[in-house]
Amino acid sequence: MRGTLQDIHATGTGRMQAEAGFRTWCSWMMHSRPEPMKTLARRIRRHWRDILAYVDHRCTNAILEGLNGIIQHVKTRARGLRDMDYFSTMIYLTRGKLDLATVTI
Repeated sequence: MRGTLQDIHATGTGRMQAEAGFRTWCSWMMHSRPEPMKTLARRIRRHWRDILAYVDHRCTNAILEGLNGIIQHVKTRARGLRDMDYFSTMIYLTRGKLDLATVTI
């Protein structure tokens, strides 16, 4: 089941081919016994348009989600800062990859 889904992703060159593959796969999963596979098929059906948009454009928002996670981590570490200027400075300091050990006064 997993291999078939990976094949659809790997060999699906166009939207129509991928859509047909996903429809067949979802139907197969809904008629199978394992409940987690049925849950996955329902989830794919719920996010049908987004999955097909990925097939069309091959881009995701993974970079933005990663950056958001980093900013949330800085927000947790920066409790007690008084205003947004301090918060944005903390973000720049953590993501700027600055070597503060080489700074001389």
